[in-house]
Amino acid sequence: MRILFVSSSSGSRGGGELYLIYLGQELANRGYAVGLWCSQHPIMDELASSFGRFGEVLRSPYQNTYSLKLRSFTHIFPQINQKIISQWQAFKPDILHFNKQNLEDGLDLLSWSNYLSIPYLVTIHITQTQDSLGALLGKWRDLIAKISLRKYRGSLVAISEHRGKELTSFLATSSASSEKIVVIQNGVPIPEETEHLVKRQASRLQLKLHPEELLILAVGRMEAQKQPLLFLQWASHLKSNLPSARFLWVGDGRLTSLWDQWVIENHAQDYIQRLSWQNDVTPYLAAADGFFHPAAFEGLPFALLEAMAWSLPCVITSTLADELKFPQGVYFVASEQDQFKDLKNFINSQERNAVANVGYQIIKEQFSLEKMVDTYVSLYIAMLNY
Repeated sequence: MRILFVSSSSGSRGGGELYLIYLGQELANRGYAVGLWCSQHPIMDELASSFGRFGEVLRSPYQNTYSLKLRSFTHIFPQINQKIISQWQAFKPDILHFNKQNLEDGLDLLSWSNYLSIPYLVTIHITQTQDSLGALLGKWRDLIAKISLRKYRGSLVAISEHRGKELTSFLATSSASSEKIVVIQNGVPIPEETEHLVKRQASRLQLKLHPEELLILAVGRMEAQKQPLLFLQWASHLKSNLPSARFLWVGDGRLTSLWDQWVIENHAQDYIQRLSWQNDVTPYLAAADGFFHPAAFEGLPFALLEAMAWSLPCVITSTLADELKFPQGVYFVASEQDQFKDLKNFINSQERNAVANVGYQIIKEQFSLEKMVDTYVSLYIAMLNY
């Protein structure tokens, strides 16, 4: 089987790109031929380089929706790009798998699939509407996305049960149309114990951590959605109750300067640090003793799933907890009104260990990479036999 992934090319360095790496590499490991099509824009160089280690990479001049001045309004009457369509066909795929960051981006790419006779599907990671996010002309942009997605004849894959329900509600489809919405939950690799121990020792040495110090980690872009300044509030409060704690954020973005300013003004340089984006965060997950994920909303965040897979107790926001709907007791949920009281639970090492163990078991049972890939392969085969 030959699978060509088509990226909407947002270049966000987020879960959508990590998803392509995890899924594509595991499919290649199983003997399938995989390819990636994406924009020639430099923001896609990192993904193209990573994917190129195990699959063929095709690139073309293409502007992502968020590089267009008029955003999705440009897609009301999408122009056919025969060169790109021919490029897809030259790969001779059995399955064309589109990957979209959100409801709005890449609508032109989906429209071009109508000119192909091969099966196709699209994975949509974020289902929040532009209107709900307060975007300019959000209602009209949502309407364009709704019309385009209703016209799309392939399967629509949501990455969690919650996202599947939101997608169904957004499209307000008939019962017949809603059957094309499929839920395949994200999955992550589960490290072996030996990998954990080796990486932990090396990484803690590199970070100059003393054996008694606890490292609390966060991984993500420094953007408003991820709420990195809330991470600083949590860190400051926990430090006053847990003196052995140190904090590390891995990632950068538009809020980096504000983040740095806060650390300096609050004289927190000794216990709060940050690193720029890392292609491999597993050494830091191995070194850590806890994980903060203060995002206001997500799809099904790989960073959080990975932290659970590395047996870390996790703190998340109440709004994110409402989205994910994991079983109670997996996370220390810090509510906005009573967040510092909730964080006190994190001080107890036995409780941290208990939460980490439950989270690890949930990953093994529900969110393993193996399970995710098995489900996609089953869907591919069903589409080919349809």
